[in-house]
Amino acid sequence: MNTTKTKILVLGGTSEGIQITKAIASAKNLSDTTEIFYSLAGRTNNVPDIPAKVRIGGFSSTNINGVDGLVEYLTEQKIDLLIDATHPFAEQISANATSAANKVGIAVLRLERKAWKMPENSDVLYVPDMAEAASVVARTARRVLLTIGSKDLDAFTAIDKVHFVVRMIEPPKTTSPLDDFEIITGRPPFDLIDEENLMRHHDIDVLVSKASGGAATFSKIQAASNVGARIILIRRPPPPEGEAVEEIAAALEWIKENI
Repeated sequence: MNTTKTKILVLGGTSEGIQITKAIASAKNLSDTTEIFYSLAGRTNNVPDIPAKVRIGGFSSTNINGVDGLVEYLTEQKIDLLIDATHPFAEQISANATSAANKVGIAVLRLERKAWKMPENSDVLYVPDMAEAASVVARTARRVLLTIGSKDLDAFTAIDKVHFVVRMIEPPKTTSPLDDFEIITGRPPFDLIDEENLMRHHDIDVLVSKASGGAATFSKIQAASNVGARIILIRRPPPPEGEAVEEIAAALEWIKENI
């Protein structure tokens, strides 16, 4: 192996993580001079087919926290650059990435997903957290499409007289805490017509989602607007301090500048 190659760790699990990994591998002046490592948290069984050494699992254990675990990995693998392309709501991972990179003394870049631009005349309500979203749902909703993952369902457990359609990437491993619900599965990107048909079929009057942004799941926002459903969005947490870009091209330029 050519030890002079620049080693880049991409913290992924997102479409942006896959995009930047493929872009590095195919970019002129980078494909032959870099070695890419791609880290997945391991919450799904879907491992992307990408030109990188894929690592699955978090960096913490019973004896080591996430920051020190990442520091250990960066040091052992002799990583030169770190790209944080994790989900906008993965606050702890992003904070750990910044801390670990600073401790090791390597440059870190946040590849930030673009925020959604809401369709005109949409009924959109931004809320600070899941508790507030649940409070609004309890007062105003009848049939709700939840696209928030499985970790935050507990916020909606005390709500009655509301039917929930819960969409997940993979079937849950545990029983749902909700009272009146059904579970559907699907992996983005989603087609706009399919999203509209889904909402009409289930007579959805409220969509609850995180304000994640990105193109892969914007169709649900447009579909909800088209069918007249209210859109409740949990605001993004503040991003970590440090350099950040939204475009793949800008991320590639950052890599070239830091090699």
